[in-house]
Amino acid sequence: MSYYYKVKLKVIENDSGVSVSSVSMILNKREGVSFSNETVEKVLSSAKKLGYEISSSQKEWYTCLQYSKIRKVYCYFCPNISNSYYSTIAQSIEQAAYQKGFKTLIITTFRDEALEKEFLQDMIKLHVSGIVFTMMPQCPQFLEKVAKKYPVIVIGDKTTDIDLNVIETSNYTAGVLMAEHLYELGHRNIAFLTTTIGKSLSLAMRYQRLKAIQNTYKKLCMNEPYNIIVKESKIDPELERKNIFLEHGVGYQLCNECLDDRNLANLTAFIGNNDMVSYGIMDAILKKGYQIPDDFSVCGFDNDFASSLLPISLTTVEHYMEDKGKKAFDMIYEKIQEKDDFFVQDDKCVIRIEYKSKLISRDSTNVARTRKNINL
Repeated sequence: MSYYYKVKLKVIENDSGVSVSSVSMILNKREGVSFSNETVEKVLSSAKKLGYEISSSQKEWYTCLQYSKIRKVYCYFCPNISNSYYSTIAQSIEQAAYQKGFKTLIITTFRDEALEKEFLQDMIKLHVSGIVFTMMPQCPQFLEKVAKKYPVIVIGDKTTDIDLNVIETSNYTAGVLMAEHLYELGHRNIAFLTTTIGKSLSLAMRYQRLKAIQNTYKKLCMNEPYNIIVKESKIDPELERKNIFLEHGVGYQLCNECLDDRNLANLTAFIGNNDMVSYGIMDAILKKGYQIPDDFSVCGFDNDFASSLLPISLTTVEHYMEDKGKKAFDMIYEKIQEKDDFFVQDDKCVIRIEYKSKLISRDSTNVARTRKNINL
């Protein structure tokens, strides 16, 4: 029969290495004082081992502290999960993790640098097994420091200069493929519609896609006129947090602005900075009474599941979401197996794995388009 018996605080002191006064305050949950999780855990572990009678509230407290160091759990950082790019990668990582007995924490940052850093610090306190970033970090220097102690994998752009293990896609190559495809279809006047774009690390993929489209058209149209309109909707973290279908709305709004602008009447193709923006573009075009691809071609990036549905049939660029997710977890798992407690990274062990972009063409109409005189 199991039973508890009282033991002297001095015995717990000898076993835990924590002073009698501290042992007393911890066991009695003295208000107004605080101790590190490590110290509290030492005292409670010794008390439990030695048979100290622990009250119900102390048992609950002890249980919570046991979970302050969680095992076989990795965390997945993404801007949001409303974009199917991030949710697809999350699901593929979770599937791979489940097979190895790991649990998944999904953390959305909305590209908020302060929030990202705060979450990283929380994960460090929890001693998670590994960290996967599905976008380039807002605080890369801090994440590089984290990677000295924990396995960290980033899914990002090939041009990124960051001292971390990265699964890469060349967004510049993706942009070249898209530009060449539209040029071959006869398009010389196109619009690139996008959420916030810039040269910063976290926005590199959008900038690289646009830069590639502009450079490719400049090269291909040396002896003929062309025009690339860029429309941008600047998004801050708070706006992204409040709007679940933000990217679709951006595509819809910016496309309507183009369709209503008589100065842009010669546009024949639209490119969204990703598939979600492109779906908004398609809705705006169809609601105006135009047809796709008879009146306008629409293209995106990512090749998410919906893009292949027959009523949508979006021309897009394959970015291997499922493969990259599974590969990210495999890399995390390999590092965990190499060393169970800490993962020390140096220049020799930085890994870069590249996935080649591939155009998925679902628009084969090759005609000279002119704007129909409807709904204007």
